[in-house]
Formats: sequence, structure tokens, C-alpha cells
Amino acid sequence: MIKSSIIALFSGTAYILVGIAISGQQSYLGSLVGYWVGFGYTIWIYRETRRSSELEIRSALKRMRRGLWSRLGMVTLVVVAVARFQESWLFSLAIGIVAGVIISFIIMAINKINGERGDKRSA
Repeated sequence: MIKSSIIALFSGTAYILVGIAISGQQSYLGSLVGYWVGFGYTIWIYRETRRSSELEIRSALKRMRRGLWSRLGMVTLVVVAVARFQESWLFSLAIGIVAGVIISFIIMAINKINGERGDKRSA
């Protein structure tokens, strides 16, 4: 999972940087920041869910609730910082966050499906 996630992260970063170079628009740097934030958000929620799945229900819910507030705080902090210092990046930041979340969820789902399929064959 980690190998394909890193490849997707760097290839997405490369596509965004090429798009910035071709268009010459500095405001598209917000999409790069957003892509990294979206990717980090998804990886963070995936790891937190795996850790919580081994706990009993009450402690898992408590941990997931705490993690939810932490993740929302992190995204809010990034959005506020971008709004404060580079307001022209906000729209591309939102698009980058959405792209990062969607792409990383797709990659993790594909890896999970391939992993489950392999487990069923060996059983």
C-alpha cells in the first residue's frame, strides 16, 4: 500500500507542477498544497481506523472522535493559513484537497480489494 501511495502522491505532484509550468499561473500552487493535505488526511484516517479496529467499541469511538477533531483542525489550519497569506490560492486549494482525497481513497480501495482477493485464494 505504501509504495503505490507514494507513487500516486509524487505523480500527482508532478502533474500539478507541469500544469503550473505550462499555464504560468502561480495561484495553482494552492492545488499542490491541497493535494498534499488531502492525501495526508486520507492516510491519517486510514491509519487511525486500522488502529481503532483492534480496540473495544467505547475506546475505539473515543479515539476516532478525537482523531476526527484533530483532522478537521489540521485542514482548517491549512485553509486559514492560505486564506491569510495567499487568498488567490483558495479555489485551487479546494480542488487540490478534493483531488487528493479522491485519488488516495481510490488507491487504498484498490489495494484493499487486491489484498482481500489474495487472502481468499490462499485460504
